[in-house]
Amino acid sequence: MIPNFAPVAGGKVNIQDIKISNATDWTDNIQVLDEGGATVATYYYASAAESGLESDGWLSESGDALADKSFEPGQSVLIDTADAATITFSGAVPSVDTVVETVSGFNFVGNNTPVSIDIQDFVIEGATDWTDNIQVLDEGGATVATYYYASAAESGLESDGWLSERGDALASKEILPGQGILIDTADVTTITIPGVDL
Repeated sequence: MIPNFAPVAGGKVNIQDIKISNATDWTDNIQVLDEGGATVATYYYASAAESGLESDGWLSESGDALADKSFEPGQSVLIDTADAATITFSGAVPSVDTVVETVSGFNFVGNNTPVSIDIQDFVIEGATDWTDNIQVLDEGGATVATYYYASAAESGLESDGWLSERGDALASKEILPGQGILIDTADVTTITIPGVDL
């Protein structure tokens, strides 16, 4: 199974507007995460033929109806798929910044727009040199690269920002459409996720 981090930004997104190609009854699921990344609810996919309901879709936690669940701006979900698939979100593209409250420690966010976002545009209020970091995840949720924050005074570079993996320059990294990232913060704070202009 391949878990995919699917961040929600902009307006609310209804769970039924998240589609998985080749979805499999009772196997594919959406797990709702709290700010620290713990699963607090799980919704399973079922076809109308399998569930006896009026249409295919994500079932309520009790499994006796289609779920009526909306995700708040900045909230992340973990989508667990039985097979390699594509995930489609319906809704407006966020054109304004989304500010998300964080916990101290790991926070799951990402790019829920159809265009790439520069890593330097993700802002942590009161970021701490060499402690706050962004971890880029692969499709299985494993960290493949880590970028640390440093002020210009601390790093000797031209401005504050996320450092390259070597730490000798500001990172030149694009967060791809639909890509999830893990932001590790030293303190309770806020993360600003940039909106985009199409």
